[in-house]
Amino acid sequence: MINVFYELANLARGQTTAHITPETWWINMKRGWEWDLDDFTVNQIGHPYQGNNYFTAGRANGLNFWESSALTAFGSGTWEYFGETNQASLNDFVNTTLGGIALGEMFHRAAWLVRNTEKSGKSRLWSEIGAMAIDPVTGYNRFRSGDASRVTPTPPDMVPSQLGTISSAGIGWRKSNVSDDSNTNAIVELDLLYGNLEEGRSRTPYDAFAVRMTFGGGGPISEIRVRGRLIGQPLHDGRFQLSVGQGYQYNKNDAYQFGAQSFDVATGLGRNWSNRLSMLAIGWGGLTVLGAVDSVPPEGSVVPEGEEDAGQGVATGPRFYDYGPGTNFGGLFALRRDRREVFSISYEAHQLHVLDGARANHFLQRARADLTLPLPGRFGMILTGEFFDRHTYFQLPDVEPAHFHFPQFRIGVTWNGS
Repeated sequence: MINVFYELANLARGQTTAHITPETWWINMKRGWEWDLDDFTVNQIGHPYQGNNYFTAGRANGLNFWESSALTAFGSGTWEYFGETNQASLNDFVNTTLGGIALGEMFHRAAWLVRNTEKSGKSRLWSEIGAMAIDPVTGYNRFRSGDASRVTPTPPDMVPSQLGTISSAGIGWRKSNVSDDSNTNAIVELDLLYGNLEEGRSRTPYDAFAVRMTFGGGGPISEIRVRGRLIGQPLHDGRFQLSVGQGYQYNKNDAYQFGAQSFDVATGLGRNWSNRLSMLAIGWGGLTVLGAVDSVPPEGSVVPEGEEDAGQGVATGPRFYDYGPGTNFGGLFALRRDRREVFSISYEAHQLHVLDGARANHFLQRARADLTLPLPGRFGMILTGEFFDRHTYFQLPDVEPAHFHFPQFRIGVTWNGS
């Protein structure tokens, strides 16, 4: 039904690629995979969101996390071969499947934070509508089956062990090494902390996850980040915490556009220094199954032109970003007072080996420091400094590496809902 919905939507928009027939299905099955030329946002946000629909369809019909993950791969594969006349895209299959799993379980659990099944009447109706906006497939199934009006307890596995929200709004300033101009604009950042990522034994995927969304500072949406715990295990009598996680990431700033589907292993250490003061240190490293970063054409290279009049919905390029696998690693140190973070410093790095695009390796780095000054109530004043850095090493003779970096500073007001 989800594939039919997307197919009808594409037909209504006049997409040439929506005119599918059994003949186009057979042609796609014979041709195999390609790397497509769609827009960066379409591939790194649009396809993961479509995959989330497949995943939540499984969750809405009683499947567990792993079964729903298999359903997501099945939905993605059938769409690539049978949903469009385009040749099946390998990058779409990976982004739709892995991104769909990460976004799907996150949206499914987030919807249960809004949905209140123990109430009735108008407040219950609005809670179901609000939850449906977050997880449309589960919401549709609940209204269709009548579950949206039945008074029942909230499923225990949909109740997080703890919940925290942090939001901030302020003004940011940034400058690039390739321009004398500086930019000032508004930045809004939202964080959701679901469950306890820092301790405890867990074999339930995504019983703890973190979400960050940033608006402004490089684009209307400059960052989307989801990290969900798949396995958690305390070590050495609970002094250390080992976790295996899945990540979805989208970044757009003046140094680079970057998107990735990844897995990592993290080790954390938490200590209470006094009744009011505590610290947390985390280090991680992992594999990027598929990453995308905007291309830096070597000096003197010729950018190919796209085909004109190819039809609505047919991407003919050129594509201004590269695809490939790689590695990622980083660390975090945070200082807390009365369980509220007052200082943190973090670093992350991503290495990508290009399989499709410029013949190059990309190395991206990001460092960030936050200082939060408590104000009355849940409010605070936050000062943030960030540094984005990007090196592109071309696998071509006599071509110098490309280097971009820019600092970013911001000041704002934060609200802690933990």
